[in-house]
Amino acid sequence: MSTAYISFEEQVRIPSDAFDLPGFRRWVHSDDYPERGKISFIDGEIVVDLSPEEISSHAQLKLSIHAQLWMFVRKHKLGKCYPDGVLLINEAANVSNEPDFMYCSVDSLKSGRVQAREFVADSGRFVELAGSPDLVVELVSRTSVRKDTKLLRDRYYAAGIDEYWLIDARGEEIDFKLLKRGKSGYLETNPDDDGFLRSTVLNASFLLTRAWNEILGFEYTLRELEQ
Repeated sequence: MSTAYISFEEQVRIPSDAFDLPGFRRWVHSDDYPERGKISFIDGEIVVDLSPEEISSHAQLKLSIHAQLWMFVRKHKLGKCYPDGVLLINEAANVSNEPDFMYCSVDSLKSGRVQAREFVADSGRFVELAGSPDLVVELVSRTSVRKDTKLLRDRYYAAGIDEYWLIDARGEEIDFKLLKRGKSGYLETNPDDDGFLRSTVLNASFLLTRAWNEILGFEYTLRELEQ
């Protein structure tokens, strides 16, 4: 008995009117938008990444960051967390992207600085987070270095986001940059003597570590400095 195989090359067809933010949003919410991959609109440039996430340095880290920050935010009743897959829109910064993690404070939500938004009016489907989250996290992968370290760093600052956590766990040591707003761009936070980085947004200091388990692989821990 012979076995038949079907192979094909996946392609992303970008419509010509998607190279501005309104057109990109129309495409994102249309039936023609791809079902997999990450596609970002960054100040007129469309960045397409169809690569699968590395399990150890990206997927497991993302799960840990979300779980541990979500528990911290909930414990202190600070606001709301948004996982990977939520579409962030900021018209002033001309950007549309799905960050690995977002946090919005109660004050930001109450004031309307950031708000869940429908694409189709009166549909009851809130499919975009519009405005300026207090904190955004991106995890660097092999295919996202330029996007995360250059393009989004510039656009997130333009969007008025107070803190940008940029984490690269691909090397021998974790590269954790806690970036805060300066006068003309983000500035790196210096660690204290024990390696903790101070978050002004969350009013706490954190240390990101990992330990190797022969069965489970890397296990990540985001430690809060006890006061």
